[in-house]
Amino acid sequence: MTFQLLLQHGSNVYDATPILQDGVEWSASVAGKAGKLKFAVVRDGIVNFVEGDPVTFRVDGQVVFSGWVMTKERTSEQIITVTAYDQMFYLARNKGTYVYQNKTAKEVLQIIAADYGLQTGAISDSGWKIPQRIEEGETLLDIVLSAMAIAGKAVGKEYFLFDQAGRLTVKERKEMAVGAVLRCDGGISDYTYKTDISQDTYNAVRLYHAGRKEVERKAWEVQKDDKIKKWGRLQYYKRVPYTLNAAQLKEIAESILAEKCRVVKQLTVENVNGDMLLLAGNSIWLEIPDLAEISLQRMALIENCTHIFRDGEHITRMDIRIEEE
Repeated sequence: MTFQLLLQHGSNVYDATPILQDGVEWSASVAGKAGKLKFAVVRDGIVNFVEGDPVTFRVDGQVVFSGWVMTKERTSEQIITVTAYDQMFYLARNKGTYVYQNKTAKEVLQIIAADYGLQTGAISDSGWKIPQRIEEGETLLDIVLSAMAIAGKAVGKEYFLFDQAGRLTVKERKEMAVGAVLRCDGGISDYTYKTDISQDTYNAVRLYHAGRKEVERKAWEVQKDDKIKKWGRLQYYKRVPYTLNAAQLKEIAESILAEKCRVVKQLTVENVNGDMLLLAGNSIWLEIPDLAEISLQRMALIENCTHIFRDGEHITRMDIRIEEE
């Protein structure tokens, strides 16, 4: 396996592969995170680049990452450590207000991408038109993901948004299943399994809106008493537009509670034999017997994936979504 790192400054394109220090780490996600490339180069007086310059990373001649330099950190030994992000960064970084009617999730993404000068690629479309939606002061990423979730729920499918080689792409989950198999027979070198209710678990939801005099008033509340008794009160608070009616408030609150009232289960798997079939969004066959209270022998979804290329080695580290059967 070969890889190549290209840096562009103005009209000059530099092959920075020969001056790489300690390899390249490429991370991608279908869990609402920007794709990231981390690497370090030695300052050689030839390769010149600054914040905002384009970065391209190829594996076996194929572009797997296209983004921009965001941070540079230089040591006294003139080693420059760089972090670059893809277009998903701009969706997550910027906020806006959008009011739309009878739009598909595809159309919402295309509108936002056009407004912010972002490039789009293949976009799988559910065809479902969202009757009405008001998104006020939300991140662009949350606006798009909300539209995708609403449309996906309506048609009974799950869609993933990610940057594929410099283009915002949407694919339906079933499109991304691959034939890769991982077992505890040498393919999996290590794994960790974590359960948690401290970070992103809620058993009560309160929605508030501001009245005409901008006084906060409770708009809607829903909770699960049995989970409050078991875990203590873990309350989710959100301010919503004053224009939402009772039916819309009820739908939002119940949707949040259904998503967030659970034990978060995190499984991280490391594969020493790196495989470019193992990508974020791919479903693979995974076998890990006797894993805590569960035993995995089924298709599993890779939510986050990091490929590490170093000293002739290719290591893949994956966060696997644990789903109830």
